[in-house]
Amino acid sequence: METNGGDITATTNQNIIRGIVELATSRNAVARKAGIPLTTFNRKLDGHADFTLRELGKIAESLDRQLADILPSELLEPRRVA
Repeated sequence: METNGGDITATTNQNIIRGIVELATSRNAVARKAGIPLTTFNRKLDGHADFTLRELGKIAESLDRQLADILPSELLEPRRVA
């Protein structure tokens, strides 16, 4: 299955926002706990740039989740070789 990078970013960002809402916390609290400047966090969460894998790991940790919980499921499925 081929995926579009923009779709992956959008889905990841939606999962992060869902985590923020479920924890009843704020973007500021998550950014601070993850060690990401708030302006950078907001720019990336709004889709103007991509989070690094390291940042995603820190965000997941700040949301009390596993990295796999915020990544799109299609990234976690095994690739089938033809």
